[in-house]
Amino acid sequence: YYSRDVEVVYPPVDLKVFYRDPKIKKQGYFLAVGRMVHYKKFDLVISAFNRLNLPLLIVGGGPESENLKKLVRSSKIKFLPFANENELRNLYNGAEALIFPQVEDFGLVAAEAQACGLPVIAYSEGGAREIVENRVTGVLFNNQTPEDLIVAVKKFLLSSFDEKVIRESAKRFSKVKFKSSILKIVNNLNFV
Repeated sequence: YYSRDVEVVYPPVDLKVFYRDPKIKKQGYFLAVGRMVHYKKFDLVISAFNRLNLPLLIVGGGPESENLKKLVRSSKIKFLPFANENELRNLYNGAEALIFPQVEDFGLVAAEAQACGLPVIAYSEGGAREIVENRVTGVLFNNQTPEDLIVAVKKFLLSSFDEKVIRESAKRFSKVKFKSSILKIVNNLNFV
């Protein structure tokens, strides 16, 4: 509905599954996660990381998988076809940052990553603008081009981020918060 005041209720992240595990050390790779479909912009990520020559792990599968693998020119870009929640938590914990170049209504992957204390490098549209606070919980970039993503990664590399601040920011997406928000809305409905 247009031109109406609304209360946004974010999808929930299970903070008991996605959390910062101090036993897992950073392993120097960047991470991209999701279904390999065109609008997720994995081709943009691969193009940028071919030029950056930095380690990139792409996790997921889908109809674009084989085409995306053909775009790889750097030996530092690897694919992992599937990860369950525990494996994904471990991957978030070992990564330097999540790359999130697509437009999503929300962006659950970005919220899960931040619940693990992981900064997100994201295209500044859609849900990412609500999840990522530029230079606090990640880095935002304005154009869906390899060049803009490269600049954002370089900004990230010159910055420092506080995992505790990132994790604290992600708590607004908790299951508890989701449940209380839904109940508040339902309880305040006026039925005639």
